[in-house]
Amino acid sequence: MVYIVVFLAIIIVFAMTKSSKLNNPHSNWNTLLDNFSHSTEDFYELLKQELRDRGIKNIKTRDKNLNQDSIGFIKRKYLQIIWRDYEYYICAGPFGKGFFVSWHLGYKNSSFQIFITKIPFVGSWLADRLFHTTFYKRDTASMFMTYTHQSVLKVIEDITKEHGVRLTEQEKKPILNNIFKR
Repeated sequence: MVYIVVFLAIIIVFAMTKSSKLNNPHSNWNTLLDNFSHSTEDFYELLKQELRDRGIKNIKTRDKNLNQDSIGFIKRKYLQIIWRDYEYYICAGPFGKGFFVSWHLGYKNSSFQIFITKIPFVGSWLADRLFHTTFYKRDTASMFMTYTHQSVLKVIEDITKEHGVRLTEQEKKPILNNIFKR
């Protein structure tokens, strides 16, 4: 009987690990192009083409509807870009009189890693020791971030150049989260 309860508890914890949220953020960025309008779908298509033109192998892209609220009734369309153990979520769309663009880059965690973190009392500690973020992982995430961010900026420049909209150097800088956290 005890084995059945333990087995069912493990299955429940494992099932709860299938989450679409970005668990381990590396960096993020956003901007609002004031008094500018553009199609979300066109922006995503231009970005996909720009990424293909950069020659990075094995990039996968797909549209992903993510919850706007905790209940999940309202969804917003994001472009998900996956390369190796990293995933970008890019949001582009109208906001007020402008066009908002943002992205979030994080490390994908395997189901096993997430399962380990769910172990009561010791899970987070154990996961930190077993799956710490190496310099290599940080470096490859930064390389991917740089290329993808440059692609986002190129698409923004291409769609806004006729309208005189320009981003300042400060507005172009991504925000690095605590990437040295272990």
